[in-house]
Amino acid sequence: MTHFVEHYGLWVVFIVVFLEVAGLPFIPGETALITAAVLASQGHGSIVATIALAIAAAVLGAGIAYVIGHKWGRELLAAWPWFERVSRPGVDRSERFFDDHGSKAVFLGRFLPVLRATLGWMAGVGRMGRLPFALWNVAGAVVWGIAIGLLAFYGGKAAANAVQQYGLYAVAAIAVLAVGGWFVLRLGKRGLKAK
Repeated sequence: MTHFVEHYGLWVVFIVVFLEVAGLPFIPGETALITAAVLASQGHGSIVATIALAIAAAVLGAGIAYVIGHKWGRELLAAWPWFERVSRPGVDRSERFFDDHGSKAVFLGRFLPVLRATLGWMAGVGRMGRLPFALWNVAGAVVWGIAIGLLAFYGGKAAANAVQQYGLYAVAAIAVLAVGGWFVLRLGKRGLKAK
């Protein structure tokens, strides 16, 4: 991802974030934002432009997915009789869910990878109102873009400064922290599965 962002610029960030939020859940949109923010911390690009493009891509991607879900989502789900039988209960539940919790889902879903990729069309199929969706879509994208962008920017700057000042010791410390964090997450997941 670093090579693409360095070579092709911030438009890679825009396109990748847009595609992820428009409904392709395995496209690394957040990774593209993080990579560009870390590169900006090292003097390769502007953090303001990085965050602005990521926010614009997130708003547009989810907005287009919402329109598609709202206008054609139910027709697409009903195109195959077997699929309609299977999906009909879920569509009815999603409509009730978006009536009750749509604003929270659109805002908080921005921070969860699979939900980030599906929240637009799910809100459209669930018939969430246009104005509430638009407001929460923009609010979620702004908070997500600024939070992730600035965390990566300052985290990347701190890591680069540590490596520059302490050399091999800093690299070893960062590696130990990363591996330790990974083990803690793994143990936490196993503990939740055991319960």
